[in-house]
Amino acid sequence: MKHRFSYFSILLAAWMALSAHAHAETVSLSVPGPGTLSYLPVYLAKAIAADEAEGLQVKLRYFGGGPLALRDMNDHNSEFAAVGLPAIASARADGIPVLAIGQLSQSAMYVFMLRADLKGQVRTVAQLKGKRIGGGSSTSAARSMGAMMIRYLLEGAGLKSGDVQYISAGQSREATRAALGSKSVDAFLGDEPFASELVSEGLAVKLADLYLPEKSNALLGGPIVHAALATREDIYAQNPAVVNKIQRMFDRTLQWMARHPAQEIVAKLSGQPGFDVAQSALLSNIIERNQGMYPNQVAWDAQAVSTTERFFHRMAAEANESELQFADFVR
Repeated sequence: MKHRFSYFSILLAAWMALSAHAHAETVSLSVPGPGTLSYLPVYLAKAIAADEAEGLQVKLRYFGGGPLALRDMNDHNSEFAAVGLPAIASARADGIPVLAIGQLSQSAMYVFMLRADLKGQVRTVAQLKGKRIGGGSSTSAARSMGAMMIRYLLEGAGLKSGDVQYISAGQSREATRAALGSKSVDAFLGDEPFASELVSEGLAVKLADLYLPEKSNALLGGPIVHAALATREDIYAQNPAVVNKIQRMFDRTLQWMARHPAQEIVAKLSGQPGFDVAQSALLSNIIERNQGMYPNQVAWDAQAVSTTERFFHRMAAEANESELQFADFVR
C-alpha cells in the first residue's frame, strides 16, 4: 500500500506540473544574444524555470543588439525586452512608447578590444587616433549603449569623432571575428565571454575592461545600469499583473544567482542557446573575478539611475535627448 501511495503521489505531482505548464501565460521577451554575459539573468531565468514559478512561459527572441530588440517589441512581436537603459532612453526621446521597469546589471559591461598585432603600437585609448573602430548596432529610433560608450571612452581620452574612422563590424560574433581576421577594424567594443575568447585565440587584447564594478564606477562616476527590463506603455497600463510577474521572475533569478557560486550558474546555463560547455571554465572565471556585476533585485538603485542619466545627457546627440528626464519613463 505504501508503494502504491508513493506511486500515486508521483503521478499527481507530475500531473499538477503539466497542468500548470499548460495554463501558463505565454509572453515574449526580446534580448541581445544568445550567450552575452550582460544579459545572463535573462537566459538563467529560463534555465532555472523562474518563469514557470510565476505562472509564465517566457519565449526568448534573440537579436544582434539592444535597438533591434527594442524595435521588435515596438512592432508588437514581443511584450518585453532586456536592453541597455541608455538605449531605452534614446528610443523614448524619439517618441517610442517604451518604459523601463527594472535593472539587471549595475556596471558598464563592456570591453574595449584591440587587434592583437597592434599591441605594441597602441597601449591606451588615446593612441587610437587614426585607427578604425568597429561600431555596434543602432536603429533610426534608438542608439545603442555600446555606440554611446565608444564615444564616451574616446572623448575621455581626448579624441574627437573625426580622429577615428567608424566601421560597421556586423551584428554577430562571426562578423566581428572576420573583421579582426581581415584587419578591416583595429579596435571594437565587445562583451564577455566573447572578449576573453578572442584573447585566448590570440586575435585581440583588452585595452579597457569595464566589467569590474569598481572600474566602471571610477570611469563613470558611480554605478550604472547597463541591462534593464523594458515594456510598452500599453502592456504596463493594460496588464499590470504580467508586468509584476516578470519583475518577480527576475527577482527570483537574481536572488538565485546571489546564493550560488559561478560554477553552478554556468552549469545551469550549459544547455541554453549560446553557451558552449567547452567554455564553462572561462565563463566561470569571468563571473568570479567580476563580483557585483548584478544586483540582488530588479528594484532601481537610485544612484545607478542617476549615473546613467548623466551619462546619457553627456552623450546626447540632439536636444530631445539632452532634455529627457529619466523620471518620465523609469517605473
